[in-house]
Amino acid sequence: MKEPFDWEQAMETTRRSAAAASQNSEHAVAGMAKLLREIDRHSSRLSNLTGTIEKLEAIHAEQISQIRAALNCVKGDSRPSLRLPALGLLPAFVVGVACGGFFMS
Repeated sequence: MKEPFDWEQAMETTRRSAAAASQNSEHAVAGMAKLLREIDRHSSRLSNLTGTIEKLEAIHAEQISQIRAALNCVKGDSRPSLRLPALGLLPAFVVGVACGGFFMS
């Protein structure tokens, strides 16, 4: 014949399984809470970094525009220098004066 079902043992096993499941759920919830706090902390740091980067971009853009304006001003003011061709003609002039003085004497 079949032995009678042990209800007390089944209830004890169910109680232990429920306790373990409850403990696992508590650990999971605690882990999620910790994860959400970390995400919030990183999110605020990322927001601060984004603000700093935007400020640096604005400063950088301002500096670039100032440098471009200075370069355009320098490019507009630069005329070809007459010094170099004049220095090249100076020896020819001196030789011409010396030859002219020689022929005149």
